[in-house]
Amino acid sequence: MVWYLDTSAFLKLVVLEAESPALRAWCLEHDNLWSSHLLRTESLRAAARLGVDRERVDDALAAIALVLPSASTYLHAGLVDPPSLRSLDALHVASALELGDDLEGIVAYDERVIEAARSSAVTVVTPGRTD
Repeated sequence: MVWYLDTSAFLKLVVLEAESPALRAWCLEHDNLWSSHLLRTESLRAAARLGVDRERVDDALAAIALVLPSASTYLHAGLVDPPSLRSLDALHVASALELGDDLEGIVAYDERVIEAARSSAVTVVTPGRTD
């Protein structure tokens, strides 16, 4: 079984936020972490905006198995509910769903991703979030 990390979760591993310690502890207990190659792009863009060293992002990415979205992933992303879901977030959800029965759940903090995952009957975890 694998857990899929979206960018909202991954960035908490490289930028200190309130949930970062809880997420780091959770990740140490769950070593089968996956994401899309989209994570690399989004994380490097965010790191540049936030002034985070690229090496720190690369080090954290080394612990995540990255999958390359297929053409069908892009089609599926276009159909993921709800319609308000942003395109890149839809690609994350579609990528996670393509893991099929191997998917344990999605680790996310973005409310739109959480809503989309739950509407697809996928377990969502948000370590350290109290609401």
